[in-house]
Amino acid sequence: MIKFVIPLKPVPAVRMTQKSMYANKYAKRYLQYKKQVAWIAKASMKTNPIDGDVGVKLTHYAHGNRADIDNLFKGVTDALNKVVYNDDRQVKHMESSIIKCGKEEERTEVEVYRLEAVKQ
Repeated sequence: MIKFVIPLKPVPAVRMTQKSMYANKYAKRYLQYKKQVAWIAKASMKTNPIDGDVGVKLTHYAHGNRADIDNLFKGVTDALNKVVYNDDRQVKHMESSIIKCGKEEERTEVEVYRLEAVKQ
């Protein structure tokens, strides 16, 4: 299991075109967030990206955030591509929650685990 904390305000994924990714302020913010998340994840990795099916559990601590939970999930899992796992198509189980908190406590707690390690 890989566990780490993203000590940043959760940022949802946004729809964008090739043109808008350079002009839209939300797209720019999202792309910068993904880059930061990838670096944080890379620093937490002790091995190569996981092969096979994985589960991902995210706990988002957000202050006044009205983002859709699925967009918050996508923002993190896209950033973990080629870092924690080879492709987000490997994610076969997902769990995500949003907990309200103070502005200074905003973060996302991440757990990624191999599914074959979970006995059902």
